[in-house]
Amino acid sequence: MSDGPRDASRANLARAVEANLTEFQVLLSEWPEISLRRDDDSIWTISQRRFSLCNVLLEAHFGPTDVDARIERALAPYLASDINVMWKLGPSTRPADLGDRLAKHGFFALPTLRGMALDLASLAPAPVGPSGLDVRAVADAETLQLWRQAVGRGFGWPSYAAEDLAANLDYFFRADGERRFVAYIAVAGGEPVASSLVFFGAGVAGIYHVTTALELRRRGLGSLITTAPLLEARGRGYRFAVLHATEMGYPVHRPSALKRCASCPCVFA
Repeated sequence: MSDGPRDASRANLARAVEANLTEFQVLLSEWPEISLRRDDDSIWTISQRRFSLCNVLLEAHFGPTDVDARIERALAPYLASDINVMWKLGPSTRPADLGDRLAKHGFFALPTLRGMALDLASLAPAPVGPSGLDVRAVADAETLQLWRQAVGRGFGWPSYAAEDLAANLDYFFRADGERRFVAYIAVAGGEPVASSLVFFGAGVAGIYHVTTALELRRRGLGSLITTAPLLEARGRGYRFAVLHATEMGYPVHRPSALKRCASCPCVFA
């Protein structure tokens, strides 16, 4: 485990949220179907997959001049391949008005996500789940398929999105060596009803892909499926966990002592 934030200052935790996300995207680009490029002022991944999470621009730190020209150069490979692309913005993004500039280049903005952090020493005991609910780590092709179904079902994604993401993760399940993430699935009556994933990077544990089936929300499944990766992180010696929460998900995570540390709008084209 690498060193995490030295203290719980807002600036340190905000940077940890961004850095963990960047390392996660870099890890996913080890899949042979995704290529990674690091420029002086940005990082980007590109593939021929339709899902925008396989085609991401992030860590943009552009100078104050020729910003629009820099945007056009960054977008050129995606436009040439006619593929979906996501541009992720965070507190360190420069210039500060990059989101507004991207809108003029055909992007549309999704609601701002809240960067949140938790000191795992304050983690409450795991909640008691409903009778018949089984929460388990994804360990093979069968449980990964259940996880894919839960993610697609919970987020309402098109089928290709969950399939691309699962295919990406499957590469790491098949590869030798220790994985830097653990995915979790909740199953009830043989049906996948909730999902989550924890990625260990930048000295913190990043929580991703937290979903619950629409018809089963507000029953504690969100807290339950989030607690499993948090306990895993604490067991591995991590002090802080971080995540990006939607406005809907924020109340679910807030009782777990997660606190807001940053805003991270994501922009798509």
